[in-house]
Amino acid sequence: MSSNTPEILGAEAIAHKVQRLAWELYDRHSKAEQLYVVGIQGNGYWLAQQLVAKLNAISDMKIELMELALDKSDPKPADMQIDLPSGAHVALVDDVLNSGRTLLWAVIKLMEFHPQQLSTTVLVDRSHKRYPVKADIKGLSLSTTLQETVKLNVENGAAVNVCLV
Repeated sequence: MSSNTPEILGAEAIAHKVQRLAWELYDRHSKAEQLYVVGIQGNGYWLAQQLVAKLNAISDMKIELMELALDKSDPKPADMQIDLPSGAHVALVDDVLNSGRTLLWAVIKLMEFHPQQLSTTVLVDRSHKRYPVKADIKGLSLSTTLQETVKLNVENGAAVNVCLV
């Protein structure tokens, strides 16, 4: 990160938001016996891992972590490999919600399994939706220009910051 790159969240703020997101996920899915937490590959999966660790500490529900691999530049449900039981409680997780395209395609794929409940969680929601999808649970809502990019930086398995690049 260069010195002129604006930092939006530092490591401590990210840790606090992850803890709050975990409590919100627990509250939303508290009636489930089992919760499938599906992280979108990359930083979405990293965030899902953090949430699962927090959920395991605050809940006795059975939680299964899964990774959803997709081509973010050209996502196609047919290319996404994941297997869920029908009627499951599912929490879809990604780091930054930009236009909503990636999240929408992931939701379309997960709907093939007829989940009983499906929630979406993001660390940062940029509010630039071009597609009809929203984050049910978000750590931070942020207004940016379309030319700006928001990036979660993770090094050695730990969040460093969220910055504007």
